[in-house]
Amino acid sequence: MKWRALWLLVRPTRSDFSTTLLPIITFAVIGMVVFFVTALARIFWVVQDSTDGYKILAVALLAVLLVPIASLGSSAAQLSARRRDERLATLRLIGASARWVRSTALIEASMLAAAGVVIGILGYWLIAPLLSLLVVAGVQVPLGAVWLPLVWIPFLGFAVVSVAIISAVSGLRQVVISPLGVRARVDAPRIHWVRLLISVALVIAAIILLQSVSVSWGAIGITAAIVGVLLAVMVAQNVAGPFVVRLVARRKLGVATTAAELIAARGILESPKSIWRQVSGVALTSFIVVPVGAVLGYLNFIETSVGILTAQQILFFGDIRTIILAVVFLSFVLVVCSVVIIQSAAVLERRDLYVSLSRIGMKVDVIHASRRISLMLALKVASIGSAILASTLVSPVLAVVAFNSPLFILATILCIVTGVWLVRLSLLSTRPLLRSILANPDRAL
Repeated sequence: MKWRALWLLVRPTRSDFSTTLLPIITFAVIGMVVFFVTALARIFWVVQDSTDGYKILAVALLAVLLVPIASLGSSAAQLSARRRDERLATLRLIGASARWVRSTALIEASMLAAAGVVIGILGYWLIAPLLSLLVVAGVQVPLGAVWLPLVWIPFLGFAVVSVAIISAVSGLRQVVISPLGVRARVDAPRIHWVRLLISVALVIAAIILLQSVSVSWGAIGITAAIVGVLLAVMVAQNVAGPFVVRLVARRKLGVATTAAELIAARGILESPKSIWRQVSGVALTSFIVVPVGAVLGYLNFIETSVGILTAQQILFFGDIRTIILAVVFLSFVLVVCSVVIIQSAAVLERRDLYVSLSRIGMKVDVIHASRRISLMLALKVASIGSAILASTLVSPVLAVVAFNSPLFILATILCIVTGVWLVRLSLLSTRPLLRSILANPDRAL
């Protein structure tokens, strides 16, 4: 009887379909991107180059996309964890051990991630032949070079699944330690100002490291410095983002004049981390796009200067451009996936609130407006803040580009605006889901 009761609590239901399917789709995209990026990096790694420049490009490609991939994977794992918080807390209340609860949740998270990775492998096999269209170091990539060694496949798959497991472990702390707190939703998230100090320290360290880099460091030293700078700044963004968003929301709460603005500000203050998670993909993309535009403009300036480059250097700069464009494209792929998944998850997570507001007479348009306002507040912080931070890091190069290749600055701005509109469109795409929840309130509660 005990095991039957446990099964009734843990088993997936019809209302869980979306929160089960969305993480699988997300991990499928993550898996496909991980395999594709690794294959591209491997192509550049094996190029024979006396300066190790191509190896630096390969490592930089992996480093730049590491944080957004891990962030998206963490969001997907946390989405699958939210739907079982109350059930697992109930299991604790009826006597299930913390070890049993932890094992059940980790197995479920692993299965969802593994299912997504399998789909991602199939997607990689479909798109990998596109890499054979590239020309690297003046030679077209052979078809045989686009396939990863078979022994790499399970290793990379396990790495993706590990992200889900780590995220599930961090999300289980509340359920295992205090099931009553989870049931009653009394453990409100706290954002401490120390986050801002940590972020400033990381950015200052990154600037000092970037200015200290010289040719004497060698290929390995330069690569390590670039990776360290990128990771430090990206982590700083995610640490400071929720704190800054909370400050903006508190100011908005004081000047709110409509019900939508009031609900939006209160929603952000309820969980700044949650709203930041919804726009963190745009923050990372904005941070990547600004140096990309600066580097592309600088390369264009050098190439148009007659007599500066040799034929081999021109080929190498062309390959740098290939890597940069790949980073931008894949960043936008991750952003599109991230915003659609996370926006859908946000509707599912707050469905009880939306149903309650609907029952007291609030119209769907007002509820949707509150979601739009809260998202745009966080979006402004993410896009503008990240662009300013990236501009600070590459200010010398940016100054040269502004005077010699201003069109690349304009292209950078257009990329950031595109990212903002992608998020707005993703929010609009979740409106039918909101209407569906309000049309079936009994199922939502």
